[in-house]
Amino acid sequence: MSSLHPRDHTPFVAPPPPLIPAGPTALDPVVGASVTHADKDGATLGVRTAAGRTGTLRLRPATAGTLRITLRMADTPTAPRAPLVTPPTDPGCTADRAPDTLTLHLDALRADIQLKPFAMELTDAQGRALRQATDVSDPSDRTTVLPLGVTELTDGRLAHHDSWITEPDEHFYGLGERFTGLDLRGQRVDCWVADAQGTTGTRSYKAVPFLLSSRGYAVLVDTTTAAAFDLAHSNTGAWSLTVPDEVLDYYVITGTPAECLTAYRDLTGPALLPPEWAFGPWISGGFRPDSAAEVRERARAIRERGFPCAVLHIDTYWQRRGCWSDMSWDTEAFPDPAGLMADLAGQGFHVSLWMNPYVGVDSPYFTEADANGWFLHTTCGDTYVAQVWGGAHPDSAVLDLTHPEAADWFRSRVRQALESGASVLKTDFGEAVPADAVAHNGMTGDRLHNLYPLLFNDLVAEVTRETGAGHGLTWGRSTWTGGQRHGAKWTGDPNAGWPDLAATLRAGLSLSLSGHPFWSHDIGGFHGTPEPELFVRWAQFGLLSPLARFHGMTSRLPWDFGEEAYAAVLHAARLRTSLLPYVHSAAADAVRTGEPLARPMPLDHPDRPDAHAADLQYLLGPDLLVAPLYAPGGRRQVWFPPGEWLPYTGAGAPITGPTWHRVDIPLATAPLWLRAGADVRGLPVAAELP
Repeated sequence: MSSLHPRDHTPFVAPPPPLIPAGPTALDPVVGASVTHADKDGATLGVRTAAGRTGTLRLRPATAGTLRITLRMADTPTAPRAPLVTPPTDPGCTADRAPDTLTLHLDALRADIQLKPFAMELTDAQGRALRQATDVSDPSDRTTVLPLGVTELTDGRLAHHDSWITEPDEHFYGLGERFTGLDLRGQRVDCWVADAQGTTGTRSYKAVPFLLSSRGYAVLVDTTTAAAFDLAHSNTGAWSLTVPDEVLDYYVITGTPAECLTAYRDLTGPALLPPEWAFGPWISGGFRPDSAAEVRERARAIRERGFPCAVLHIDTYWQRRGCWSDMSWDTEAFPDPAGLMADLAGQGFHVSLWMNPYVGVDSPYFTEADANGWFLHTTCGDTYVAQVWGGAHPDSAVLDLTHPEAADWFRSRVRQALESGASVLKTDFGEAVPADAVAHNGMTGDRLHNLYPLLFNDLVAEVTRETGAGHGLTWGRSTWTGGQRHGAKWTGDPNAGWPDLAATLRAGLSLSLSGHPFWSHDIGGFHGTPEPELFVRWAQFGLLSPLARFHGMTSRLPWDFGEEAYAAVLHAARLRTSLLPYVHSAAADAVRTGEPLARPMPLDHPDRPDAHAADLQYLLGPDLLVAPLYAPGGRRQVWFPPGEWLPYTGAGAPITGPTWHRVDIPLATAPLWLRAGADVRGLPVAAELP
């Protein structure tokens, strides 16, 4: 049935390629296998499908509790692709063979394989079993899952898939930034990086094909194509993954949610620890015309008022309109950039500048780059030019960062921006690679699209490390598997509304459960102007997030929302500053363990039903409970985890969990509790409540 909902018909900037089965018999499951090799390194099986296709299935240990599953059909054409997972040193296994079965024993996992008909079951160290869904049918004998195998598409490609049985009380998390809620059960999720054009829909700026289950396992798919997950949506008793790649290559990781996140770190690399100054408040002039005089006035007002601020962000308009990828100062608005940057540094500010990887047709660099073949091309060889700004900017082309000369040219532009005095760059956009584009290295857009944000941020991070900044931090909007190595992410472009605050909170926590520990958001919302109560509550949430930045299309200067609001936000900012030693320590632990700085309730309590319902709160580090206000009125329900919890102000009765408790939070008070007995430097806050 087609949808009448207008949002379902909102066009993508760069949509994923459609997966259209070649016909009613296009589904072709694996039905049998034979063992061709089995030893300490795993097993190689020859497989046969229902339609007679043949292929190879490899089962290999990746960690003590992780099995790597790789299926490739014979005679499948190869194409440029970029594996992103690097397994640690093979831990080894033992193999037991019988005529119709094969069993692999890892240190913390057992895989039992039935060869004919083919089926697989995994059992973890606690005895929990995960069974492959092979032949689940409805009363009319129609298959209701996508079993291990392939489906032929109308364009001749093969889509690989697999399905596993889910339990009725199982919850699913991860897959990147998800605005629809933490628990993804019952949803279909396409891992496809998108300009979501807001924060209350199903599209996401950040996608990570890493699925975390409450049953003690996780799945990481090694692909850059549009991996899709059906999470007990089409069949409430099973979940499926679909990968339109030439190979199905994924990892089943067993362990607690925290152990699964550690394994994600081991497989994809550790997160970048931002420099200490980056954990202080950032204040932006916003996405609006700007000038050196206005920047100096903001800096003066911030310091005169004593408002804590570590970073001043200068957004798009440090460049000329229509040339927003040039990374060249608009010398009319900023006649002396070096002098401005020196003045800001002298006042103790780090400076952030905005950038993106597109070049507008009106840019003086467009002709040069186009003549050199530095843009992505269509299949006919023409430069791919499109509208990626919703009409707010001239048509643009996407720099082909697989082209060595284009990448070198772009590095020079990035270096110039940093050498003008910036400490860090905001790497905006990166989601506009068309699926049918062609890159210099032969990669097509269906594979480059999700990879592009990594190439973009890798390049900027590389130059940032080489300059005086030295840290490699980027403040990015889009990402994919492994993007935690770039440090900071912000959760897109919300409206200045209460629903967007709640959706932003859920998206950040979803990113926490996807292996990306350091995220932020636009305090106050990006579109529109928040009313004072919303601004205060968003600021309290933002200043208790992993990273904190005020930004929007109108002013987000805290004193522009009335004296009462300003007093409350100033208190929250001073609270943030007092907590920085605790935050720095918890951030370092997050990098070391792979666990997030903002810890959603299900992370530490996967067996408690209430924890799965408490998706609008989190722990900041191990000992601070944060429950942002997501509706007006100053009241909300909070789930207090096991233990005793104290109001951070030192005033008020302790609450002993686990329990739900309706709390009243005055406007001047942050929504924060301290675990009793915890050593949190900076609390109680020295600053008095307003």
